[in-house]
Order: sequence, then C-alpha cells, then structure tokens
Amino acid sequence: MLGRALARIDYGNLPVSLRRYVGAITAFGPLAAIGLVLAQPAAPSSRDWFLAAILVALAAAAEGHPLHLTHKTSVNVSTAAFLAMLLALPWHWVPLLAMAGALLGQILRLRANPTLGIAEPLFNVGQGALYVATGSVTARAVVAAAGQLWDGHSRDLAVLIVASAVFHLVNTGLVAEAASLQMGLRPLRVWSRNLTLDLMPHVTLTVFGGIAARLADASPLLLPALIVPGILIHRAVSQTVRLRVDTHEALASLVEVVELRDPYTAGHSRRVAATARLIALQLGLTAEEADLIESAGRVHDIGKVAIDPVILTKPGRLTEAEWAQMKLHPVYGANVVDRFVAYQGGAALVRHHHEAWDGTGYPDGLAGEAIPLGARILAVADTFDALTSDRPYRDGMSVARARAILEEGIGRQWEGRVVEALLAQLAKDA
Repeated sequence: MLGRALARIDYGNLPVSLRRYVGAITAFGPLAAIGLVLAQPAAPSSRDWFLAAILVALAAAAEGHPLHLTHKTSVNVSTAAFLAMLLALPWHWVPLLAMAGALLGQILRLRANPTLGIAEPLFNVGQGALYVATGSVTARAVVAAAGQLWDGHSRDLAVLIVASAVFHLVNTGLVAEAASLQMGLRPLRVWSRNLTLDLMPHVTLTVFGGIAARLADASPLLLPALIVPGILIHRAVSQTVRLRVDTHEALASLVEVVELRDPYTAGHSRRVAATARLIALQLGLTAEEADLIESAGRVHDIGKVAIDPVILTKPGRLTEAEWAQMKLHPVYGANVVDRFVAYQGGAALVRHHHEAWDGTGYPDGLAGEAIPLGARILAVADTFDALTSDRPYRDGMSVARARAILEEGIGRQWEGRVVEALLAQLAKDA
C-alpha cells in the first residue's frame, strides 16, 4: 500500500517528526536509485531502452490508478511492473526506472486531483525508489552468493521470489512508520497488520510481474496485451468495493430510520461509531481495526428493528417482560449483519456490545477478556453517548458527570483501559 497513511495531507500540515521522515524518504530514495546507476554505468541496449519505456509507461498508469481493495484501503499495482523490470532489464537501472514510473504516475494523480497535496506523492516516489533499490540489491546478492547452483530459469525465479519478499517487507515497513508517526501508533503493530492485509494482493502482483517478464522476453510488443486483463481486474475489484460500501451505507441508514422513531436517539449510532473509532486509535489499534469497530458502531443497534416500537419509545421504566425483549436486540442485530461479507468480524461486536466486564451483561454473560475488544470499546462509547444525550425521562448529563459514572464502573461494567482511553480523548478535545 503506497502512501495510504499520508493521503490528502499537505507537507506543511504534517507533524514535525513525520515531515522529517517524509523528507528523508523523498531524498534517500532517489539518491539510492542514482547511486546504483553511477556505481555500474554500463548503458542498456536499444532493445532495453524500448522495453524500459513500455514498462515505465505501464508503471505510471498503474501508479496513477491504485487498486482499491476496500473503501479505505488501496494497493499500488505498479509493483508488478517493477518486478518485470528487474527480470528483463539491467538490474542496477531498475530503481531509477521505477522512480521515473512512480513520478509520472503521481503527476497523473495530482492533475486528476489537485487537492491531493504534495506529501503523499513525494513519499510515494521516494519510497518506490527505495524499496525497489533494496529489493534489487538483495535479490542480486542472493543470486551471486549461490553462484552456479541455479540455471537461467531457476535464477530468474529466485530473483522474483527474493525481490518480491523484500519489496513487500520494505514497502509496508516504510508506510507503517509513516502511519505510526502521523497517528501515534506502534510501528510494529501497523506493520504486521499491513503485511497480512497486503499479502495475497502482493502475491498476485508477483505472479503478474513474472508473466510480464516472460512476455517481454518473447517480444516487448506483447506487454501492452496485459492492459486489457489489468483493466478488467481493476474494474471488477472496484465494483466489489462499491457493493461493500453500499451495503455499509444501506444498513447504517436502516439504523438511522429506527432511531428517527424517537427524536431523542436520532444520530446516536453515528456518534457512538465516531467515539469508538477515537477510542480505538487512542488504544493504539491500527486504522483498519478502528474502521471495523467504527462500522460495527454504525449498526450496533440494528436489532432494534425487531423490537416493539412501543418499548423503544416508552418514557418510563420497562417491565420485566419488556426488558427481556429489549435484551434480545444485540442477538437480532448480530444475526442480521452476519449475513453480509462486508461485516465479517463485526457481528461479534454487535452481539456483545452490552456485555459487562464482570460478566453481568447480556446476551451471553461474557466477562473480561472473553468479550471482544471492539465490543468493550462500543460499550463505553455507547454508554457515554447515552449519558450525555437528552432522554424523555431526563436531560443529558454533563461530561463531568458522565466521566464520574464511567470511572465508578471500571472493573465492574467496563474495562479500565478502555474508559481511560475515552477520558484521554476527552481531555485532548477539551
């Protein structure tokens, strides 16, 4: 994932530490690429120049149109072109060619979206050159160390595998460090998450790069044939992502319709989702983990669709029978969202957002660490919004009073570190 952590943030608005980091990557990447060419100045042949021009153009097109895997996560498919360069061209020229492709692609992005800002494009160009240089040097060093153990085809396969692995490790590592500096998260946690999330797309790009290199060996003119399947794949994935986004919005809208039955609860789920996301980030969770909790927060009360509206809008205390019915809404909600691929992993958070730390909650009486972390976060965010919002039977409490109630319930109703994360966020916002 190239530059996702820096999207739409201008260089001048970055934290000082992140600004220095972006500046270092922006400088060191080109220096590494140019240094390799100067260290081995042998010029490519005319055929190599022709092939290089085609691969740079393909890389630029890929860089300018990243592939969106989810509504917030994208993968830059130019990696396939970079791997093809490494197999088909003099290896010491590849980082400089990769940088040229990345630069052209980022120019295309900036022209299509002038509000993008300069930080992300600079970072993408620099880190593209840096991770390609690192992968190229490592792959060639491994092959050189093996000597005559591999023949031509085996050598190419070894280069492809080693370079692909290094590309992935360095690329995700550079982005993880940027994300950690921007959002105050732990770099290793972000890195491990990115490694897992990007693994299968990266394997696919590796195979695609190997195929491109074989086509280039046969004839460089065959390479443009990859454009058609590339466009089809890009379009198919984009449509899948659009479907996921529409599913999220449809279910969230259904919850908002339920909340509109009672003007006192209108907007509750949106506020809970936003607060839960802030708590998750305060706890050091990754952006993807926070996304999952936020999306579950948007629909955490969807099960109330199945509850009698008279119970939902009753101004006084519920009877025992009415309360028994109300306690079923997390179960109903989890059953609904579990049917949608877009909410994989979120159903458990919806089901357990009313569990208590000491095991006295519902619907399953889970306690302590047995309650999913996301559900523990939603429980605190849900309670905070309920306490500070107006209800038919009382006015909303002050933030100070809500804080006191949450602190009193630590170790009984809520996990202490989750409450403390909310309080820390409130202090930031004060």
